[in-house]
Amino acid sequence: MDILSATTAQGRIGHCRIESAGTLLECLAAFGLSFEEGKRLLSFGAVYHERERVSSDRALLPGQYVRVHLQPKRFPVEAVDWLETIVYQNDQFVVVNKPPGIPVHATVDNGVENILHQLSLSLRLPVFITQRLDTEVSGLVVLAKTKEFQRHFNQLLVDRKVRKRYRALVDQAPEPGRHIHYMEPAKRSPRKVQSVARSDWLECVLCIDNVTSISTDRHALPLFEIEIDLETGRTHQIRAQLASIGSPILGDKLYGSLRAHEVNGALRTGIALCSTSTSWSDEHDRAWSFTIDPCFHSPRQPGSGMATH
Repeated sequence: MDILSATTAQGRIGHCRIESAGTLLECLAAFGLSFEEGKRLLSFGAVYHERERVSSDRALLPGQYVRVHLQPKRFPVEAVDWLETIVYQNDQFVVVNKPPGIPVHATVDNGVENILHQLSLSLRLPVFITQRLDTEVSGLVVLAKTKEFQRHFNQLLVDRKVRKRYRALVDQAPEPGRHIHYMEPAKRSPRKVQSVARSDWLECVLCIDNVTSISTDRHALPLFEIEIDLETGRTHQIRAQLASIGSPILGDKLYGSLRAHEVNGALRTGIALCSTSTSWSDEHDRAWSFTIDPCFHSPRQPGSGMATH
């Protein structure tokens, strides 16, 4: 096949415009990829045809556009027993203890190494997103098994009827109480927050309680465990708010932490922030509540926890 144009941005993203009919794998060869390398990128969901993610070879027509992510970011999904991460499930939803270092949903260059895809494979049925946690964050995530529950739970989130609590490690003790900030609308991180309200900025509210010193060695640097009751759910909200009051989360370099996420001399994956509790009442007034210990505080396995309803 003939390629009208093929360009690469910093060796990471390839763009291709087709001049004559051919196949997708033939197009990928224009970037120096073998058929096997092309198939591998297709299997990751790193290839887009006419701006739609595709996972297998297909015929191409003149004038069509192809984009390929040549170096997709990888995530350690093969090291996880996904059925062991399940805290609770029924025919409507599943509650998972998310490992740190793995995204909840597909990234732009990797459509398979994420919680949604891996759980769908393990359960042999589709699951749908309701909540998100940052890749570096661990803890409870509620996922829907039906579109009906997805709509219902999303509305509960909008109405602030889902209670979410987190625990974090910081090296500067924050002031307990209710903290209100305003976040600049932006698509890139780090997110900027300030204490003065602005009409186009998003309100961020959380409460900090149970600030506990957990340093046992008098020669060690101070370390504090805090509990957080999250009232609003903005992207990077906890990370940005804690950084703004001088208490960045351990290991969170993006928001100014100068210390690695290390506990008792052991280096941990991700940052020291864990979603430890979530609760809500459904349309039949049944109360659902799930609680786990954070991975930086307990040797429990990923799926361990407590559920009540």
